[in-house]
Amino acid sequence: MKCCSIRVCGTLIVAGLVQLAPGMALAGDFEDGVRYYRDGDYQQAIRSFEHAVQAGSTRPALFFNLGVSYFKLGQYRHSQEYFLRAEKDPKFSQLAQYNLGRVALALDDRQAALKWFLRASRESGDPRITAMANAQIDAIEPGAGRKIARGGIHLAWGHDNNVLLLPDNSPSRQSDSYLETWLFGSMRIDTNVRIGGSWYRRDYADINGGDYDVVRLKLDYLLAFGGWKLEPGVAYSNSNLGTRRYLQISDFIVKAEHNPGEDRIVLRYRYSDISARDAIYNYLDGSRHQARIDFYTDTAIGRVRYRYQLEVNDRQDQAAASYSPTRHDFRTRLRRSLGGPWRLELEGQYRLSDYPTLAGVTRKDKRLRLRAGLELRLDNDWILGARATYTNNNSNIAVEDYSRTDWQINARLRF
Repeated sequence: MKCCSIRVCGTLIVAGLVQLAPGMALAGDFEDGVRYYRDGDYQQAIRSFEHAVQAGSTRPALFFNLGVSYFKLGQYRHSQEYFLRAEKDPKFSQLAQYNLGRVALALDDRQAALKWFLRASRESGDPRITAMANAQIDAIEPGAGRKIARGGIHLAWGHDNNVLLLPDNSPSRQSDSYLETWLFGSMRIDTNVRIGGSWYRRDYADINGGDYDVVRLKLDYLLAFGGWKLEPGVAYSNSNLGTRRYLQISDFIVKAEHNPGEDRIVLRYRYSDISARDAIYNYLDGSRHQARIDFYTDTAIGRVRYRYQLEVNDRQDQAAASYSPTRHDFRTRLRRSLGGPWRLELEGQYRLSDYPTLAGVTRKDKRLRLRAGLELRLDNDWILGARATYTNNNSNIAVEDYSRTDWQINARLRF
């Protein structure tokens, strides 16, 4: 799919006409609609676009352009219908959210407009659209556009049949139930600057050696360059293991995102400087490099993400044990709507870990992890879910050779 440049029509509407690549099915009707739109014949553009819909096309670009065309004719309910359909696609979500805000203003529903502009501003997307959304928010509620905040809470109860004990991640061969809590939030303090923080804790009922909590603060700078969305940032975290202070980590992170057609490519590099907060963990001092690439695409069975990550560690280590693995991590994830509020998620991971030779021993691990989850979306903010994870770690070190099953039920509130 080939995308022409986004055109900003004053503050009325963001109209990004997206053309299909030559030779694709239904390209004729779509391209006719694009040509009629450019000529200002919006009624004829709608006829061509609607014909493509009737012929079976479900492309978000088609829905988005129908929304734009209906808006131009003042048919706001039809415009709203198609922007809602386009908004479900990550590539068009921020554009569609902004336009849904303009539709709500045209329908004299200022509260709905504020909701959509807030969502458009919160999206980590095109800074130009973010700035426009903030301006609209300020016009409705002065000052709010510069104080955009979001956050949420995730609560889960689960059961782990082989608790992994930090810092070695060695299997305990014991089962236990746990409570998991995750609080997170972020705020834009400028059009391009975002600060955020989170607190995570996993608390086992009986095995105190598995208890872990971490507080993290993050600062990002958002910009766009050459069709890429860039997010350089820094982060700092403090963690505890059981009743002991554990690690402090300073991160430098660069993230880049590009949307070729309806697909999405995300690149990320993270450098971590790791220090022990308690002398007992000094062997974990050192650095970690992680380089990752994600590719998202739509398939006949749902939205698929492919991921590869390379991780290189350089830790202090112990005399007879290394904590400096080089890892190759391959993952595939499928997200599929089951109709209505239900969504299925499946993920498979294969990870290779090679450790330096110490005391004549070279450790090599091969880990397979399979995960299945089911979500029920009560509304845009409340989500209930259940998840099961099976892990099989094959290692040439007998004590590190294990299998594990972890399942949980969870609830998440976003605000």
